[in-house]
Amino acid sequence: MDLPDWRDYALDNSKRGTGEGGQDMLELGKFLRDVIQRNPDNFRLFGPDETASNQLQDAFEVTKRQWLDPIEMANDQWMGASGRIIDSQLSEHQDEGWLEGYTLTGRHGVFASYEAFLRVVDSMLTQYFKWIREADEQTWRKKYPSLNIISSSTSFQQDHNGYSHQDPGILTHLAEKKPKYIREYLPADANSLLAVMHHALNMKQTLNITVASKHLRPQFYSVQEAEQLVDQGLKVIDWASTTKPGEVPDVVMAAAGTEPNMESLAAIDILHDQFPDLKIRFINVVDLLKLRSPQSDPRGLSDAEFDNYFTKDKPVIFAFHGYEDLIESLFFRRHNGNLHVHGYREDGDITTPFDMRVLNALDRFHLAKEVAQDVFGEQSAEFTSKMDDKLQQHHDYIRQNGADLPGILNWEWKELK
Repeated sequence: MDLPDWRDYALDNSKRGTGEGGQDMLELGKFLRDVIQRNPDNFRLFGPDETASNQLQDAFEVTKRQWLDPIEMANDQWMGASGRIIDSQLSEHQDEGWLEGYTLTGRHGVFASYEAFLRVVDSMLTQYFKWIREADEQTWRKKYPSLNIISSSTSFQQDHNGYSHQDPGILTHLAEKKPKYIREYLPADANSLLAVMHHALNMKQTLNITVASKHLRPQFYSVQEAEQLVDQGLKVIDWASTTKPGEVPDVVMAAAGTEPNMESLAAIDILHDQFPDLKIRFINVVDLLKLRSPQSDPRGLSDAEFDNYFTKDKPVIFAFHGYEDLIESLFFRRHNGNLHVHGYREDGDITTPFDMRVLNALDRFHLAKEVAQDVFGEQSAEFTSKMDDKLQQHHDYIRQNGADLPGILNWEWKELK
């Protein structure tokens, strides 16, 4: 494929974590628009009537939805007899199946769907994995392009859709498959997403799932950091850590996903104000399955590498986009069992974005409380009470105003050093 340089679409994050922000999927849409233009015969975008909803609408600047039936209504947007986007039927089965068939011809594509409804086709993805594994063992077969799935409109911000649209379990489902063929990416911002997608489209013989936010968010990572996160799979973020390189931390905070990354950084902000001498190491994880033991995945971190990131015994507070037992399983064979995971706990509602995080204890106040209690024990009682007061204030405010607190909506990263 003829891919543009993703760096040409990157955001300037020199003022990281400011209110200006950006929309990760919107920026990806600009990249995919140009992928379509440069590859008019061997790239397609698939989805169940959600291309615009998932903020990839810039692709319609250069192509249409392919639709062979008569087009009769004026509001049938961007439809034509030819086009590189197939998303006009609200059927995950058909749309994901078309991507499989298209990929098996040696061409390239992306299937973008609401996160919860990827569970509709998880058995299809399983069968594709099984087929590609068997095909890979036949020496006479050529290597197939990667099958690329984007999981957006995610559990932690569903707005009016609510509990029915909240299920990140596709990550756990695919993580159970043979590691050689599965990749799970959780980029925390637009630059990381662009770097991931460029990498994923160049791969062969893999099933890649990328979890991405479509909402306006603070942006954090530079082009260089995004490249390192994709190349290494994870990275100690020095500007968000209060330890010096090589210094043993009091606590490790790790995050995989957009909201987990932002809430962890906000928790670090709170903790640094309250406990300026607390030594925090912050790790952003993008390539989730790099955390596997090499006993089960040759790509996995060695025990020595894992310990260099997470230590052998310090508390690890891991904020995760999916179900908590996936992270627990990744840590099972490691030295450090002092793990505290905050992920999706199957609690949801039609509520504010921040309240979705509070319901699952994935917000900054719960994370900061966890750190203080794990490090300081009973001496954290006063701070814990302050965090509980903040949570009560949030509870009361959203019920009176129908929106999150201004301090949540307008939060910006403060430099630590």
